[in-house]
Amino acid sequence: MKTRNLFVISALAASVCFAADGSTSSPTGGSEATEIDKVPEPVEGAAEQTVAEKCLAAVENAGKAIPSNAVTAKFTYGEALANAGELSYALEKDPESATVQTLTANCDTYVKLIAAQAETQALRNRTAENWEKRAATARSIEAIQEQINQARSGKVNDLEAEKAKLQDQGARLQAEMQQNQEKFQAEAAAQQAALKAAGKREADLQKQQADLQKQLEAEKKALAEERAKAEARQAEAMNKLNELQSKLIQVTKDARGIILSMSDILFDVNKASLKADLKTSLAKVAGILSVYQQFNVSIEGNTDNTGSAEHNMKLSQQRADNVKNFLVEQGIDAGRLTAKGLGMTMPIADNKTKEGRQKNRRVDLVIQDKALQNAAPAAEPAAPAEGAAPEAK
Repeated sequence: MKTRNLFVISALAASVCFAADGSTSSPTGGSEATEIDKVPEPVEGAAEQTVAEKCLAAVENAGKAIPSNAVTAKFTYGEALANAGELSYALEKDPESATVQTLTANCDTYVKLIAAQAETQALRNRTAENWEKRAATARSIEAIQEQINQARSGKVNDLEAEKAKLQDQGARLQAEMQQNQEKFQAEAAAQQAALKAAGKREADLQKQQADLQKQLEAEKKALAEERAKAEARQAEAMNKLNELQSKLIQVTKDARGIILSMSDILFDVNKASLKADLKTSLAKVAGILSVYQQFNVSIEGNTDNTGSAEHNMKLSQQRADNVKNFLVEQGIDAGRLTAKGLGMTMPIADNKTKEGRQKNRRVDLVIQDKALQNAAPAAEPAAPAEGAAPEAK
């Protein structure tokens, strides 16, 4: 979260500097295709761009067409960079989430809005240039009229010829001025129509942006509410599972969820068959899981480093499978269960001692709410204890 906020603040700061120094393209540049789908294809052989990279490329491409005096477009450019940062963060968390889709649509809207604002300012700039041309023409006529006045005060012999010459020149200038006036009026009318259309497009894009922002906030709120409910369910289940706490079954909680560690004493020696005490406890666990349909369970078999790695891996997988099969027999949907043998690769104690080896011989049930699994990446399994056997390759 801190990284994302830092990216957003940096993007907004960059947009302010961008607006201040005016380091953009010509103010009369035309609009360009800026949608994410129109970003140039990557060079053959290069890695395929992600949605976030395409978004950032589209935003930067749209920023190239912003006139130097288009302050509004520059601030929108900064907001678009911030949105691209949020998209990159959301994509890293969960590429399939609705937030990624919303931010992608948000990015496309920003790109279109930047293009519309840049085009609007370019039209304003061209209008100002035409007004300047008209003023220059008027100044030329005034200068000619001044020359006519000066000619009248000159020699009498040259007066008529000069007068005729100046009148002819004035007529030509008048005709040119009339032509320029008509052309200017036509251009002004077209530019006014274009400005009106651009204003409407900008208003539509801003409304679309506001709607997308509301949708994003609603999704965030719904996600927070679902996470709160999931945490409450998990806390309630934790209280019930604590009733199974004993010397043979340890109930703990960490970032992965609720952990039920069952000692290998609950299995026949060097076998995978379940003893009666373990079946009784697992039946209680199944009863709790049947109430909380939102829980998934990862069953992990572990051994000490006695014996070969191949034998331990096979034994741990068989024990995990037997626990899973028993839960399925108790009515738990197999789709909610996963079984994995870890052998002696994930010890939690030192295998050099008898007590440490006994702790390492266990089957762990990792119980977590589906909503919490979707909200954040699952935590890594516990790191091996100091002096434990290295992980099998």
